[in-house]
Amino acid sequence: MESLPNGFRRMSEKKTRARWRAWVTWLCLVFLLLTSAAAACEVAYRVFKGRWYWQDRRASSRRMVQPHPYLGAALIPSVSDTRGGVKISHNSLGLRNEECKLAKTPGRLRVVTLGGSSTYCVGISDDQTWPRKLQELLGADYEVINLAGPGYGSVEHLIQTALLFSEFKPDIAIYYAGWNDAHVQHVKDLKADFSDYHGQLVMSLGLAGRQPEEKLAATYFLKRILFHRFFSRMEDAAHYARGTEDQFTDRVDTRAIELWERNLKLTAELCKKQGVRAVFAPQILNYNQLVSDRPYGWFPFVRDCDVKKIMAAYHASMEKVAKAEGVDYIQELLTEPFAEGDFIDNGHFSAQGCQRFARVVAARIGSRKTN
Repeated sequence: MESLPNGFRRMSEKKTRARWRAWVTWLCLVFLLLTSAAAACEVAYRVFKGRWYWQDRRASSRRMVQPHPYLGAALIPSVSDTRGGVKISHNSLGLRNEECKLAKTPGRLRVVTLGGSSTYCVGISDDQTWPRKLQELLGADYEVINLAGPGYGSVEHLIQTALLFSEFKPDIAIYYAGWNDAHVQHVKDLKADFSDYHGQLVMSLGLAGRQPEEKLAATYFLKRILFHRFFSRMEDAAHYARGTEDQFTDRVDTRAIELWERNLKLTAELCKKQGVRAVFAPQILNYNQLVSDRPYGWFPFVRDCDVKKIMAAYHASMEKVAKAEGVDYIQELLTEPFAEGDFIDNGHFSAQGCQRFARVVAARIGSRKTN
């Protein structure tokens, strides 16, 4: 093949160099735009949050919750995180519990604890939770397994009782509940399965991931935008919910109470069918912090100052169901002198509160053994 004349060769080389320069220019522009966008997102995060993204990311706790097809959210197995001196760990079964097996230990009574974040015990270390303290108080004749998950209420407890007890085979099941059921008070047209409000909130815990996990603020914002686009109702269920005519009053929503009673009755029946001794424990809150005439968030249509009256209705309802179904009800919890120092906020126990709570529960559990 004959070589091209020098003039044509030079023209071809010039065109090639021009194409390369164009590509390099475009790549530089794209890089500059992406870098500028990333920098703008970092500044935007600083403006909105008051802190740099990298500071929040470094200080944030490890992601501990994941989506679950039936419960909405479930604990991620085999993770541990320590922040501010507080250690939170999940075992290989995805429980906030010491490592354990599904099979019962021969010669020991198995106790399972069911509840929401106040049984999961947010804000305190593993060895300070009330299920762990209960284990210490009950001693070697018992093994306590914590089945709690953040946000769980009577709907999740019903599912756990129906579907998990066949594997865990507990002798005793303690249900510490009420707080996560009462937050549906005055939700207009509340569905019987709570899926239009409570269920969406629990699912959002598994889907959203409230802690910044992405390396860059830009990808954090992108995730938030996409989540808001496709899961907006779960991201802010309270924004889409509507209140009844009795919202922001001290009147009790009887429909919500009736659904709560239904769930308790079904749970009690499931326990009987499986030979499990059910124990109901009324929810204890820090009413010293619930005095405002505005809602604090978890109860979107109930003023803080009315929460105590609302919870009293749930306690009375739980006691009524317990008597009708022959279930133990730990009335002593309501007369125990819990004080400000027993809480880290308006309802989650401190280490001191967990110890006090566990003592009352242990006294009832240990008063008679299950065959």
